[in-house]
Amino acid sequence: MDDPVLQYQILAAVQENDGNVTQRHISRQLGRSVASINFALRLLAVKGYIKISGANLRNLRYHLTPSGLLQKSILAYNFFKRQSALYEEARKTLLGKLEALATEGVQRVAVYGWTPFTEAAILYLISEGIQVVALYVEDVSVVYPNRIPARSLDEFQADCDALVLLEPLPRAKEGMIEIKQVAGFPVL
Repeated sequence: MDDPVLQYQILAAVQENDGNVTQRHISRQLGRSVASINFALRLLAVKGYIKISGANLRNLRYHLTPSGLLQKSILAYNFFKRQSALYEEARKTLLGKLEALATEGVQRVAVYGWTPFTEAAILYLISEGIQVVALYVEDVSVVYPNRIPARSLDEFQADCDALVLLEPLPRAKEGMIEIKQVAGFPVL
């Protein structure tokens, strides 16, 4: 099985429901066909990651073995390792683009979008001496953990030198301000 995500999901499902899980249950839980789950379970059993028990073929039960638990941990570690490298690359790219604002002499910006990078972007801008006047978001009812006022894009005020886009603007909002697209995300 070349799909580490599916392998992890199956091992996790077996671990969560040790002895009380069937192919059909895993199939429904993961949104995969029973045949694909059957094939994957048999392959995991051959590798020694799960143990199959039960006399009736319709009611086979699955248990995680110690090597299966180890494999699940290895898969999780490798996933997080890949994701953190991607995250770090994206963060560095964003900060590099934000650095260009300071060199252009931009002093006041507004930020649009709440993403995993928003707080890092705001902190970086502030550390570079750029004032962040507002954070524009789709849903202002959500509490955002910073002291910069969160506003709806409908309340946009042109009191800044640039609007930093951390996610694409909705089509209906295009043309409301001259946009210096800093984050590199396309405007829809």
